[in-house]
Amino acid sequence: MATGTLGLTTDWWTASDWVDPRQIAITITGAGVVEYLWEIGTPAGAAVGSPIAAGTYSMTGPEVGYNCYFRVTSGSASLYYSKSSQTPPESTKAGYAYADTGPTTQAFVLSEIILVGYDDLTAQSGTEPYTYAAYYPTVAAGLAASDAVDVAYLMLRLGRWTRGRTLQVTALKYSTDQSSGITSLTTLNAKTRTTAYTDITLAASDLVTLDVTAIIEELQAVSGWSTDSPIQIHIRDTGSAATGLDVTTTIDGTRTRSQLAILLTSGDSPEPPDPGTGGP
Repeated sequence: MATGTLGLTTDWWTASDWVDPRQIAITITGAGVVEYLWEIGTPAGAAVGSPIAAGTYSMTGPEVGYNCYFRVTSGSASLYYSKSSQTPPESTKAGYAYADTGPTTQAFVLSEIILVGYDDLTAQSGTEPYTYAAYYPTVAAGLAASDAVDVAYLMLRLGRWTRGRTLQVTALKYSTDQSSGITSLTTLNAKTRTTAYTDITLAASDLVTLDVTAIIEELQAVSGWSTDSPIQIHIRDTGSAATGLDVTTTIDGTRTRSQLAILLTSGDSPEPPDPGTGGP
């Protein structure tokens, strides 16, 4: 596990790569005056935090969704913290696209709880069954085209699933963020996806692990690929609707529940560039 180091400034800052943002461990050094504040979003400049002296702390957030923000109000101080080795999701852009059979009713829903599969049970506007697919992008991955990938794993935490259903994972084959163009299942499926894919047939476990090394390596060959490129994962159910049944799978897409880990041949993970993981 790597250590993140930051010279605090007068701007509020939180890490995007805490091991667990709800339970953080930090060390503050220096003689500067530091304050902290738990908030859902970046606090306003006029917000007043609680003072915290130099030292080592374990801090617990009030509830899910809050992050701990820090800043220095005078003098200088540094903050050290344990960094997660995963490539975190871009939670403000992740979600699922859906369509009815028309398809006349379509949309994209921003959500960290992601739906994949078919629902022929739930009464909704439009014609059943509904089809769902996931769009799960990461922050800038920090992965260069020339980096030698040893192995890459995608770990998905399931909330509801049906045994025997098969999910297929690919990635959108682009070097730039495609989220602004995803408004429906039609627009999501129209995006070019990697030839490489990984299938997983769901069984008893609520945690599934997929080897996505070939997918990541195919992305590295995309024109324009750089350390600023995100990994944009696409997940679908390869089967068909079950008459009168809801056989959708729910995936907990929060960063502490589902994870993408990319390990290079040196044994390290690529580090997303500032202001992505580990930067203000």
